[in-house]
Amino acid sequence: MSRRIFINPGGIFFGNGDVRVETLLGSCVAITLWHPERKFGGLCHFLLPSRITNLHLASERDGRYGEEALLQLTAEARQRGTELSEYTIKLFGGSRVFDSEPRKTSIGEANAHFALDMLKHLGLPVARQDLTGYGYRYLRFDLSNGDVWVRRGRGVSTSQRVPEPQ
Repeated sequence: MSRRIFINPGGIFFGNGDVRVETLLGSCVAITLWHPERKFGGLCHFLLPSRITNLHLASERDGRYGEEALLQLTAEARQRGTELSEYTIKLFGGSRVFDSEPRKTSIGEANAHFALDMLKHLGLPVARQDLTGYGYRYLRFDLSNGDVWVRRGRGVSTSQRVPEPQ
């Protein structure tokens, strides 16, 4: 039986084995990393793109911020002798949940754009994405095989597997 680990906002997990990492996303964004040869991966769940204060003045990294969460995932990958370019990267979330001004960019859309721009700047391709829109996403990342499942909406029972790239 798989071990289930739930990641709260600001959380980061990196590991392997018969583990299912799960999270619930609204305006937040999750980045998943999967190393297809070594069979391990990671997930971060961030709330905002970056801190208002200078990152260099912070005493430690905070997973609530996208740039710091990606730095932590990078450090975890390097501790295992790998680089992010070796991973399959997928992005999820960035929805409008409580936005009363639909013409303005929402926090979720800002998070999604930030993640896409950050990975593009680093030269890292995004294999799959399920970003923006309305409502929540329940995400399950299976570390035994790299599969990611997403259930969307408010009480909607549709569920889909996000396939690996061919």
